[in-house]
Amino acid sequence: MRRPSAMLPSLTVTYSKRDLLAVALVAVVATAWLTSAAGAFSVLALVACEAVFFAFYLVGSLVASIRPLAAGVLFDLPLRLLVGYGVVNTALLGLAWLSPLGVIGNFAVISALALLVFLSAGGREHARGHVASLWVIALCAVATTLWCQDSIRPLDVREGGVVFKPWVDGFYHAVHVRIFGASHGAESIQDFRLSGVTARPYHYGMYMLPGFVKQASGLDSYAVFAGLLAPVGVFFTGLAAYSFIGSWWGAWPGLAAAAALLLLPDGAQQGMSNTFMSYHWLTQISPSATYGLALLGVAWLFVIQGCARGSRVQLGVGWLSAAVVTTYKLHYVVASALLLLLVPALFYRGAVSGRRRAAWVVAACAVYALALGLGQKVPGVPRIRFDGSSAGEILRLVQDFAKPGVIRDFFRLRMGAHFSWPANLGFGIPYVLLAVLGAFAPLLVFVLVRLRQRISRLELLFPLLLITNFLAMFFGLALDFESSTPDELSHRPLLIVYFFVSTFVGGGLGLLVRDSERARRVAAPAAIGLLTLLLAVPAYFGAGVQAMWAMPRISPVKVPSSLLRIAQHMRDHGRRDDVFQDSQFDRTCIFAALAEREPFVAHTLTRMAFRSEMVEARTNAIDHFMGIRQAKLVRGTAQALGFRWFVLQRGDRVDWPPEIADHPVLEAGPFRLYEF
Repeated sequence: MRRPSAMLPSLTVTYSKRDLLAVALVAVVATAWLTSAAGAFSVLALVACEAVFFAFYLVGSLVASIRPLAAGVLFDLPLRLLVGYGVVNTALLGLAWLSPLGVIGNFAVISALALLVFLSAGGREHARGHVASLWVIALCAVATTLWCQDSIRPLDVREGGVVFKPWVDGFYHAVHVRIFGASHGAESIQDFRLSGVTARPYHYGMYMLPGFVKQASGLDSYAVFAGLLAPVGVFFTGLAAYSFIGSWWGAWPGLAAAAALLLLPDGAQQGMSNTFMSYHWLTQISPSATYGLALLGVAWLFVIQGCARGSRVQLGVGWLSAAVVTTYKLHYVVASALLLLLVPALFYRGAVSGRRRAAWVVAACAVYALALGLGQKVPGVPRIRFDGSSAGEILRLVQDFAKPGVIRDFFRLRMGAHFSWPANLGFGIPYVLLAVLGAFAPLLVFVLVRLRQRISRLELLFPLLLITNFLAMFFGLALDFESSTPDELSHRPLLIVYFFVSTFVGGGLGLLVRDSERARRVAAPAAIGLLTLLLAVPAYFGAGVQAMWAMPRISPVKVPSSLLRIAQHMRDHGRRDDVFQDSQFDRTCIFAALAEREPFVAHTLTRMAFRSEMVEARTNAIDHFMGIRQAKLVRGTAQALGFRWFVLQRGDRVDWPPEIADHPVLEAGPFRLYEF
């Protein structure tokens, strides 16, 4: 067997000067988003964005040069960026835990290795990518800008206060951008609730790109979250839609797929009025959803290509890509793993006997069951029990987020916790499908009927398999009321269904137009006009897309401007390793995010069982600290516990002597800041 170094001369790496220009412009657009969120332009941020996107393209081009892997795949600019992101960003995540160099040093090592492989390859050729790839880059950039209005312009300053338009979880994400930007080994990656305690394993993958840009530019973590982490994920979903459908049916149907995903309203926005079931709301409030979807699209692309071509290489890469998704959105792997294993067993091309396929199916089910069993032992993983006991309860929960009206009243009288299993299925299935997909549901039937003689059986059945799998999980999984969000494994996979169904419908309609001679005559001008008109959809829905009518206290987040003064003081007058404590335990992570400091102990808005004993012990220590009456003991206890700053909020009582209580270093509005 030849060594990898001996195989390099056989690789011919293709690249396009037009693509290089497009990559440079993508980095400029990303910097523009970041500039808008930060309120100021940073040359270092531009340099960092250019560096990472060119690294993505370089690594993606190297992967595209592996012929057995790239066979039959539309491996032009969008997929090269996606694959390059998956390789580079995941490598950065691994090195964050293992390497002492820090994210900038780790990126330099990865880039140097990629450049060395590129220079060592046997050939380098210029190649013209498909023009549709440039159209999709432009489409995704514009649509992302419109959908992410709340993130790109995150603050609204009003008299006496500030409104944060992104969902409340944005502060949590900003904290992790700081943590991974400053990481230099496992011990430096700390639990966001507990200073000095190593974080648990979780899907942290999305934080590496913004962490690198933050560390290189010095910009605020929250600005990097809002201006880079959130929009880049949405941008990547459009690239994934194009690459997935384009590899099936061609570049122009791929462009139609991306347009359907990014330019059309989801079921909730089409009239079902249930924000909790809204694709565009969920992908905006949860950036991990977008990165996970983009990489899951890559995984399914290679699994399906591997089945269609009988390629073990592509199938293996597809499974490897799915495994990588666990570090971006674990819910997607739990929801997709069984199908990812079963589809090859049923559709792998080649002389595979029925007995072997049956054995494959049995082995796939056994591996899936074993993986779930082992996963239950990982701290923080929700309980997974498939017994159908919570069908009525999850329908009741979902209905709580529907706006009052005729639709909600109709279904509320026919399904829920007090109705029978047949009734919940009979009314629940159409409700859930319409709430998620809206008009995409009947359009899917139309496209399947029209294409049934023109596409492969696997392509025809693929969206139906995903829908069936989702409904089985939604109605079959028991809710875990001991976890932070009991519905997360049942509910989050709706994003998978919407992503693939909308792209399938858009791509299928594009294929029908492309193959119709009459339609082709007017396709180009009609498409340009239609796409231009459809930009009105994200332009309209993008403003306020993250707001949740049923949860007005946390969406948007309204705080007094004095809170920002307190956070800024801690940031400007201390060291980066300072620890602070909030008398109300910083439940939304807002002080930790804006001050860029670690809390001694913080609480969360939802219950987290993991390390709850440690959180309780530290909470008790703070309660004791606030009741100390001797000045020397107050200072000594703060130093012993390890925090420098203490934020006392109005309404919280301390028993400290006047010489401490009456002399904060800063008093602003309802806050007093003490330094120890």
